[in-house]
Amino acid sequence: MPPLPLKAAKHLGATLPLAAAMLLAVTLVLAGCAPEEKTMLLPSASPAQSQVEGETATADYTVKRIYTYSYDTLSGLGKSAFLSGCSENEIHILSLNHQEDHQTLEYRQVDYRYGFYDVFGDFQEIPEAWQRWNNPGGGEMEGDLYIEVLLPSPDGKQLLVYIRSAFWDKLTVWLYTFGVQEPLLLYDGPDGLIGSFSPDGRWVTFDATGACSLSPLIPVYDCSQTASREDAYWWVAAPASRLLVPDQVLYKADLTRGNEDVDCQVWDAKLLSDSQGPRLMSLLREGDDLLSLMESPALPDLEIRPDVSLFTEEAAPTEGPACTKWYLSGYERTPYPLYHYTADGNAVYYLSNPTTLFYAGLTDHSNEHILSFPNLIWDFQPLPSGDILAVLIQETENGFELNSNDEHSVEQYISENGIPTNLQWYWGILSADLYLYPQGASEGQLLYKNLQNLIGMEYDEETRRILLETYEGQDITKRRCIILEM
Repeated sequence: MPPLPLKAAKHLGATLPLAAAMLLAVTLVLAGCAPEEKTMLLPSASPAQSQVEGETATADYTVKRIYTYSYDTLSGLGKSAFLSGCSENEIHILSLNHQEDHQTLEYRQVDYRYGFYDVFGDFQEIPEAWQRWNNPGGGEMEGDLYIEVLLPSPDGKQLLVYIRSAFWDKLTVWLYTFGVQEPLLLYDGPDGLIGSFSPDGRWVTFDATGACSLSPLIPVYDCSQTASREDAYWWVAAPASRLLVPDQVLYKADLTRGNEDVDCQVWDAKLLSDSQGPRLMSLLREGDDLLSLMESPALPDLEIRPDVSLFTEEAAPTEGPACTKWYLSGYERTPYPLYHYTADGNAVYYLSNPTTLFYAGLTDHSNEHILSFPNLIWDFQPLPSGDILAVLIQETENGFELNSNDEHSVEQYISENGIPTNLQWYWGILSADLYLYPQGASEGQLLYKNLQNLIGMEYDEETRRILLETYEGQDITKRRCIILEM
């Protein structure tokens, strides 16, 4: 059901209490919420305040309006608010609905101007599993299960859920799809894994680093086929595990072949896609001062059959296709892998140190310094225009003293709440400001001040909106979205 047209409400006078009451009752029903729930949040910024915030921006990126919207969600979710696939004045969120005897994780379409929302459906089993199993802080009792990772798709309509058994040292990975009653079991085995969705949401892997077997293959699944596929599995003898037969497999190169003395580690990995299908890009660290990207291609003319496991030593290919590798220049040292691909996946922006941004073209092998920022970078977003959105840290607990001895692994980043949240704890960030850096400019233009508790940032080119997802106080379940309309 489409959201209630609210423009007519502006014509109702204060002298019509009966009509106003009837309008409120109708909107509560159409918004899918019970009368006792507080589903309407008034915008926190008036047009005058929005104008002040945008005075320092360029004409193209003047902030016209600022809205906020608050809700509850699961603590294990990093990103829970989405602009992808949304119409103007809308965001989609994954929000907890508290009822007397249980909770549900709802997928909502929100008109943030007035706080009204429609419930499109829910992931009911996930909060129940969370309540039964969650004990990720260590000290869980023998035999207990807990949710280790919750990874949403780019539009929030699918969730990768990693459930760990501490007693059996076992991991199961489920793919929940909005509108599909039963989740898919993708993996059941002992390994620690890292998942990734492609930016368009078409492809997903539960094992972006290829850790689930001794074979150099990475399983990839077509998200559009989850409702119709059959549950056929491959069995891996050592270590004992099983995985759902994939739709595609990508080849993972041996990082140490021919040079076993090199300390080369996969720092992060992301699934991309193009007209040819899925691609996997791995971010590698070689020692302390070399950073590189490596593409894992699809195996040519590979027939995937449920009765033949390519994850056995006998069936695995002995010689895979050549993997393309790019060295990223200028790298000094960062405690976290903060980088973003362009929309077509043919270039990458990355931090070479906590204040310096570089660009690398993956088709022409170009590499250049883009910007040196005056402050530490909390997060950034390259725009299709070539401009850069950057969140510059203004205040920290330790006075910008960098803790170079407290590095995190990628597993810690992925299994917690994402890089910005981890970086807040790492540096003790208290506040930051959002700036726009026009392409080729060295001076930024202020868009938003005093940003706190950042979880993630998203930009929608079509509607020219910026979504800043944050949390309130010390409670990461209390989310607060800030929407800037240009």
